Amino acid sequence: MLHVISTGRQSFWKWLDITVRIHEEVDYVHVREKTWSEAQLQEAVHRLEAEGVPRTRIILNNHPELVSHMKLGGVHFPETIPLSKAPSFSAWKGCSIHSEDAAVRKEREGADYLFFGHIFETDSKAGQPARGLHALRQLASAVSIPVTAIGGITPENTRRCLENGASGVAVMSGIYEAPDPKAAAKAYRDALRKGGRP
Repeated sequence: MLHVISTGRQSFWKWLDITVRIHEEVDYVHVREKTWSEAQLQEAVHRLEAEGVPRTRIILNNHPELVSHMKLGGVHFPETIPLSKAPSFSAWKGCSIHSEDAAVRKEREGADYLFFGHIFETDSKAGQPARGLHALRQLASAVSIPVTAIGGITPENTRRCLENGASGVAVMSGIYEAPDPKAAAKAYRDALRKGGRP
């Protein structure tokens, strides 16, 4: 699975333009824009849908009521928010976690998938040590739900994530801030299809 996550550093229109161009290469589009109003999020969904992006492939960070109302693919929470805050619906419920204990707890709370990272060094987490592949392997073996690797992921290191228990990868700047976002998304997609092997 290839998840792409908005960076929070691009304008609405820049984000929309890139997302429309890359959506056929990714499995899920995560809209993680803390400053956008619900009206902006709704507009984002409507515009993506008009360009052929199915609602079922759009995941919002937080805003569970909006996800339920618009029948989107899922809602994604930070580790600090209990999944009991999510309404009862058929959409995916995901969570970012940073430890094995949190992974086990979130699975017990009803999470359908987890994001774990940052796996590799990344500019967005400058000064914070990477959690690494060993931690990924240990965590993935402790739960029965899919674990997605995030943080410093490249097409070249995707294979190592998969070999250590990840069901897929999540990417932000590696796609949205690439010189050619569509080519970058395709490179990640090809790496996943090949099991990460060149």
